[in-house]
Amino acid sequence: MPTAFPAFSSLPLENLIDYAPAIVGVETTVWDVIALMDGQPPIGSVLVVENWRVVGVFSWQDALKVVKSQINLKKSKITEFMRTSVIKIKYSQIQDTASILNIIADTKDAVLIEDEKGLLVGSIAREAINAFLLENYQSEITRTKKINYTEQEIRRTEETDNNQNIESLIYFRQALENSSEGIVITDIAGHTIYQNSSFLQIFGYAAEELNALGGLPFLWKNECQYEELLANIEQGKSWRHELEMTNRKGDILHFDVRNDAIKDVTGEIIGMIGIYTNITETLKTQQALQLKNTGFNASQNGIMIFDVRLASKPIVFANPEFERICDESISQGLGFKNSFVDNIIFEINKLLKSCHYSYLKYSDIILRNYCKDGRELWYQFSVSPIFNRDRKITHYICIQTDITKHKQTEMSLLITQEKLQHMLFSSTGVIYSSEIYEDYAVTFISDNIVDITGYQSEDILCDSNFWLSHIHPEDIQLYLTELTKVFTEKKVSIEYRFLHENGNYIWIYEQSKLIKDNAGNPLEIIGYRIEITERKNLEQDLQQTLEKEKEVNELKSRFISMASHEFRTPLSTILSSSELLENYHHKWDDEKKLKHFHRINKAVQHMNSLLHDVLFLSKVEADKVDSNPQELDLVEFSSQLIEDVQINQKANKVDKADIKFDFITSHAQLIGYFDEKLLAHIFNNLISNAIKYSKSGTTITLTLDAQDSQILFEIQDEGIGIPPEDLPSLFDSFHRCNNVGNIPGTGLGLSIVKKCVDVLQGDIKVSSEVGVGTKFSIKLPVVNHS
Repeated sequence: MPTAFPAFSSLPLENLIDYAPAIVGVETTVWDVIALMDGQPPIGSVLVVENWRVVGVFSWQDALKVVKSQINLKKSKITEFMRTSVIKIKYSQIQDTASILNIIADTKDAVLIEDEKGLLVGSIAREAINAFLLENYQSEITRTKKINYTEQEIRRTEETDNNQNIESLIYFRQALENSSEGIVITDIAGHTIYQNSSFLQIFGYAAEELNALGGLPFLWKNECQYEELLANIEQGKSWRHELEMTNRKGDILHFDVRNDAIKDVTGEIIGMIGIYTNITETLKTQQALQLKNTGFNASQNGIMIFDVRLASKPIVFANPEFERICDESISQGLGFKNSFVDNIIFEINKLLKSCHYSYLKYSDIILRNYCKDGRELWYQFSVSPIFNRDRKITHYICIQTDITKHKQTEMSLLITQEKLQHMLFSSTGVIYSSEIYEDYAVTFISDNIVDITGYQSEDILCDSNFWLSHIHPEDIQLYLTELTKVFTEKKVSIEYRFLHENGNYIWIYEQSKLIKDNAGNPLEIIGYRIEITERKNLEQDLQQTLEKEKEVNELKSRFISMASHEFRTPLSTILSSSELLENYHHKWDDEKKLKHFHRINKAVQHMNSLLHDVLFLSKVEADKVDSNPQELDLVEFSSQLIEDVQINQKANKVDKADIKFDFITSHAQLIGYFDEKLLAHIFNNLISNAIKYSKSGTTITLTLDAQDSQILFEIQDEGIGIPPEDLPSLFDSFHRCNNVGNIPGTGLGLSIVKKCVDVLQGDIKVSSEVGVGTKFSIKLPVVNHS
């Protein structure tokens, strides 16, 4: 329910109008507005006008919010933060005091007075309204006292007049209760007679509690100030001062305190009334602004703010360090165009062309300038845009750093680097440095790396794992193991393969050492790298030549050993039988002679077979054996082969004639084009070995099958088996297994088998278990007739 003010408030408010209130234009910055409010005397609020029409108001409460938001005060317009809700009253209504008081009872701001066209006439400050109310309240207190002195006269007053006076006091008290300022009425000793709700809310003490603690003096911690107050009140003067006080919670608060004397009808001072305006937040705002300004001025970096909304891009703020760095008084040119800003704007515009302005958050600009004495200076500007609520850039803040010494050092380093680069390019070696951590990321590598690897130095420097990822998988572990030795040894040398840009691996020789600081702490690894591919290829060719020569010599030794052994026995047989026939032919019968002739014939056949194997093997190794495929039924061929072996065993009465043969196939015919001679070499040697290394009474199994245009042969025996250590060399010429004992053999059979399979473009595999047996599996492609 709105407050209804009594008839005694019908005095005109025209005398309260301030016809020259504090006003600013819409282009004024928040910084300038707060500076105006912080003048002497301080101003509670400022009106924002445009063409003499009020568009908003800005108070200390608004200033506190702005400071807390951390925006830049010197580049923000007041229109961005002013409040547009303002109480306005026509000047023609100013005579209706009661109605106006009802309208403004709850406001804390000034009331605007405008003419019929809406143009500003003036304003009535809240303090003036409070003073007006207090003046009327004092009059009412005086009139009430007078009523007490003339009680009999009052009783004769009409009942309606008394009721009206009581009603007026009630309404007036409601007006005081609605005030946001703390209001207290005390006697001359400081005991509380009345305090409004705001006073209670601020200090936390009810009137009875405060009186029990000694009254108003309890709240005044400064006795001198309180004595000064009493001295002024006793003389009937008003007293106003800023005080620091403590509330019940222990909070330290600051107040703008105004006290006035209360007199009775005889003019005697009987008490005082005080208005306590809480200015704590206002002082905090002022202190924050002062600290901010002090920080700007004390900064060791130059700070400048310029406005980009105006065509001239004027500087609106520059701290002393900025002036010192620039070697000129910029502060005298605030608000005017400056060559520094022109250069910065030019650089910023180049950045804006590459991205939308709303994404330009922060950028560094390097500029060169010359002092008045001709010295060259370099500056780095860290530029940040300031946006308004519509995401439009209004200002730029530039933090300026003098980097002249850095630039001079940089130039010296550049010259040194150019000298170093010249030295590097004149050398075939690549200089590098890397980190000491796990991935050993390259931090520098000379540009001539492209001549060795095909990669630019930038490719290697941009990827911390580039170098390690291009080392051959078989060499990477060796590289890492050797490189870690750099922490314990003076230098480390490594040879490894590296993937060239063309897709081939090259050989790299690398020598590295560890760099330490004065305290012995590792800093980085440095070294050089050269390509040794040609040297490695020569070494490899030499090694292959040496190995081949060694192999040839070994083959010669094996052949001589085999020949001396294999030829000695049949030659001895021939010599022995021929001598016996020569000396005893006249004494022997025909049967005995025939026996020795057979021995000679068998020995000759053995030697002939041996020579045939050696000659055939030499032809195969010289690539002089060709495949001549003819139509052949493999089922018939295999059956005939087994039959011939069995007949030969019986005819020659050889040992192990009781070995059985098992031929397994699911085909009645398997017709294809094969070289029959090469197949005969393969199967005769495999079956011969199976018989030679198997016991009597065992079984040799030959399996024949066809699958996916390939012929599959398997020959499995139940012989002595092949030791695992002999498997890698099984098909080498003249190689014999360690477990053959005295079983005769040349070591050529399996070598011939392997060569024949290779000529037929087939594949042979072996699986064996010592004491159990051996299985050879052969796959041969079916050759087309064409």
